[in-house]
Amino acid sequence: MSTIGHYATLRNLLLEMEKDLDFSGLSDIEKRVMSTLVLVDGGRNETVRINDIRDHALTASIPAPSLYRSFQTLINKGLINKVGSARSGLYQLASS
Repeated sequence: MSTIGHYATLRNLLLEMEKDLDFSGLSDIEKRVMSTLVLVDGGRNETVRINDIRDHALTASIPAPSLYRSFQTLINKGLINKVGSARSGLYQLASS
């Protein structure tokens, strides 16, 4: 299989996983923010600083207003939690 064929297979697998996780209703930015939060967290379900998310390769190109809107959407959907005060800049995956 060619490199583009492998890429197409991975994209299809990702689509199926997003359906299984019920992420199909999330925007690309929201998916990237969720992925970055998990990667920065390292699977420990600890708090993550917004600066670490903003600086990650998956999210660095996202304009700040879009990034902050995605956080609010993910909070409203119960996927992440804001930790601490309104200005703490700390987020965590919501308990499943």
